[in-house]
Amino acid sequence: MTELAGQETLPADFPAPVITADILINKSITEGLAQLEYFRIHLSIFDEAGNRRQEEDDAQKNLRIAKGNMHLFSYLLDSVIADVLQQIQGVNRTWADKAAAELEDKLEGGDYYPEMLWEWARARGLDPETITEKAKARIQDKDTQ
Repeated sequence: MTELAGQETLPADFPAPVITADILINKSITEGLAQLEYFRIHLSIFDEAGNRRQEEDDAQKNLRIAKGNMHLFSYLLDSVIADVLQQIQGVNRTWADKAAAELEDKLEGGDYYPEMLWEWARARGLDPETITEKAKARIQDKDTQ
């Protein structure tokens, strides 16, 4: 290790954070409840202060609904994580802790699932390119209606 003015400098060894099923379940429940409230607020006819919303133009309304949908998806993801990990805990707590640590790592990275969806599709005999093209066509149809 090198020294700078009598002090050791980095690199230093830092322990990896410990993630257990209980930690990830609690984190997911907390975030899920918050996301559900954000979703409710964005889709309500009342604003955050409890007042009836003023008339919105289409752009404002679409943005508010898009934000609501974003919070809905986050709420659903957190709810499913908490649910599945609790189900696994009921069978094997050690396995649940291992699954939670791996899941947290994969979610933090961000690049695991896009690639793996293609791999999983191929492994099951599905054609991810065909699925993607069909999705694009559905989006195009909806946009032109």
